[in-house]
Amino acid sequence: MKPIKNDFRTTMNKSLLTLLAFSLFTLFASSTQAQTASRLSGTITHSGTSRPLEGVNVLITETAQGTVTNREGKYSIDQITPGWYTLIVRRIGFKPIEESLFIPADTTRLYNVALATSTIPLDEILAQADRPYSAASSSTIRGFDLRTRPTRSSQDLLQLAPGLITSQHAGGGKAEQIFLRGFDADHGTDVAISVDGVPVNMVSHGHGQGYADLHFLIPELVEDIEVYKGPYNTRFGNLATAGAITFSTKDHLEHNMIRLEGGRFNTANLTALYRIPVSESGHQGAYFGAQFQNTDGPVNSPQEFQRFNVFSKFHTHLSEETKLSFSISGFSSAWNASGQIPTRAIEQGIIDRFGSLDDLEGGTTGRQDVNLTYTAKKANEAFEIQGYATRYNFKLFSNFTFFLEDPLNGDMIEQTDDRRMVGINSSYRFTRTGGRTISTLTLGGGLRADDVVVSLWKSPNRSRQENLIDADISERNISLWAQEEWVFSTRLRLQLGLRGDYFTYNVNDRLEGVPSSLPHVSGYAQQTILSPKASLVFSPASSLDFFTNIGSGFHSNDARAVVQGQRVKDLLHVYHREQLSDTDIDNKLQEQNVESSQATTGTLPRAIGSEIGFRLRIADRMHVSAAAWLLHLENEFVYVGDGGFTERSGRSKRYGVDIETRLGITPWLSADADVNLSRGRLLDEPTGRDAIPLAPRITSTGGLSMIHPGGFEGSLRYIHIGDRPANESGTVSAKGYTLFNLLAAYQPGAIKFSIVLENLFNIEWNEAQFDTESQLIGESAPVSELHFTPGNPRSIRIGVSYSF
Repeated sequence: MKPIKNDFRTTMNKSLLTLLAFSLFTLFASSTQAQTASRLSGTITHSGTSRPLEGVNVLITETAQGTVTNREGKYSIDQITPGWYTLIVRRIGFKPIEESLFIPADTTRLYNVALATSTIPLDEILAQADRPYSAASSSTIRGFDLRTRPTRSSQDLLQLAPGLITSQHAGGGKAEQIFLRGFDADHGTDVAISVDGVPVNMVSHGHGQGYADLHFLIPELVEDIEVYKGPYNTRFGNLATAGAITFSTKDHLEHNMIRLEGGRFNTANLTALYRIPVSESGHQGAYFGAQFQNTDGPVNSPQEFQRFNVFSKFHTHLSEETKLSFSISGFSSAWNASGQIPTRAIEQGIIDRFGSLDDLEGGTTGRQDVNLTYTAKKANEAFEIQGYATRYNFKLFSNFTFFLEDPLNGDMIEQTDDRRMVGINSSYRFTRTGGRTISTLTLGGGLRADDVVVSLWKSPNRSRQENLIDADISERNISLWAQEEWVFSTRLRLQLGLRGDYFTYNVNDRLEGVPSSLPHVSGYAQQTILSPKASLVFSPASSLDFFTNIGSGFHSNDARAVVQGQRVKDLLHVYHREQLSDTDIDNKLQEQNVESSQATTGTLPRAIGSEIGFRLRIADRMHVSAAAWLLHLENEFVYVGDGGFTERSGRSKRYGVDIETRLGITPWLSADADVNLSRGRLLDEPTGRDAIPLAPRITSTGGLSMIHPGGFEGSLRYIHIGDRPANESGTVSAKGYTLFNLLAAYQPGAIKFSIVLENLFNIEWNEAQFDTESQLIGESAPVSELHFTPGNPRSIRIGVSYSF
């Protein structure tokens, strides 16, 4: 049999060369003899109250060494070469201090500062952005965004990431479909998402690989969001091909709060947050949050969507250098859905846009998490270890094809996922100096273990009729990574990293041996992958940075696809030993519903990305960034959760440009916009049939945001996604749209009033869209055309909250 050509050897050679270069560079840097180093330390307090200030940035401009004050307002910067330096101390809401200091040799220089309060102009928020290693992965003012944008759901939270668009197509309870950097990432296949270090994505999920349901997160408890585009950060492994998004929850509540919100379509939201009384020493804190949501949606058949969330967090400072944090959370929800609508059903007058051909779609899901994290920081070292455990359940009823497969009963399917997940993450970082060069080495690793029971049923009208899939899955992912960062000067920074991931898969298919048209395979398999990464930053001026990034990432596939590939390899070994002909081999494999190419086409595809870009800050009032990027993805065999089979997905290439700008117009008004252009093609398909279905070609978000000293705040935002091919040939197009949303709020005291207008101009738009082959009652043949879920018409929500 003729083997399928692949570039595995080339890729591995590149990885090994990169590993060798990284090792030599690290060895050279580690052997550099440091000069006699000193330390700068002190305490930052409030000038009016003399209370310590946490979260103050302390920066030495000449060396780019910096730190942040702890709960007691203390800071320490180590490994400083003796000499004169400029020290900048600043925190949003306080007047910054810039001071020239002399650091003597072999000693600790004490420097205490008292900061005076000031108003919070938006240009200051812009100016105090961190300096990332990628021009397109800014987390500049995410905390400000959380305050001035409507964030009642995980869908709203995700869309705070520049260039990321989501769509919902199952009554509000299903994980959102994600679009980012030329990817239709489905429900998370190519976007890694985590909350406080706990992974959100579910591998080998009953509905789809990487399924990321963020609905367990209460938006009001999010402290900040970090966005990393591309596969350039060593911390992130599986699924982080298009990018990674991390959410961090608050350690403290500023006050207790009760909020009630209601609106159109029988929508209601009740949120309660309160601090739990603990020691008044200031070294620890705890709080509890709960939220209930209800809506029927705009559809003719009420969604009856309900969700209840709880979250509690406790943290304590065991000492000045150590901290222990513990959180526990849970959520449960259930809903009905009207499903995806074929265009012809509306054109023929069978239903209207908000009607349904099968209103028994819907589902239920729940998740419970426990998370424990210990951190320690001392001198030039930092250590963190985390352990988490998750219990998860999922059941979904869907009918995409109506009466195509079963003209009598209909094609409704039922998918389930019952899961237990545990994991450990750890990292150790230490900093050293050699002359004016500062190097920081971070070592990390982790273990994730998933034990899952998945099933797929043919369930017309929610009544189980035939079991199509029934399997136990055990999947393990062990990772080790190293990242070295060199700060040669304020103008030049270099970061190199290498990550290794090892996977084991064990599948027990209960239907193996039962006559079926689907592949049923039990067995085990293992996989390894190395992912080198590099980033270089050149800053000719304090307001201008140039970036270049290159890196390798990957996404895993469903364990069932991996084990099937291993079974085909084993069978080919046996058949070749028996000297069977190629024809006989193909016939034997077809009898088991597998094919020979599964032995040579991978299920752990490598993504190789690169980008160049810049970030410019103009007078501390305007930020402009741009990045041109390129990403190649290897071919793979993909498991189709809706059908219970695997299919080949060929190599692909994506490239594009991301542009982002932010402007402080007045001390209380800012504007921002991002535009993301991308193109992609399937490399193994002929011209005219090489479009990547549903891959966005242009997306943009932006608007005006306001926080006025008089108690007014609000925003006017838009979301845009352009037309894009819905299939490989482009004969069916998914329609683009531009939405405007308005938020206004006023807080004269402890009570805050708010109003949200969604779809301000009441446009008619399609949310989720697919080219699907379906057959309706009375049709003699199936039709392939655009199917969609309708976007919400104009709606209004009015809220009132009380803080105490």
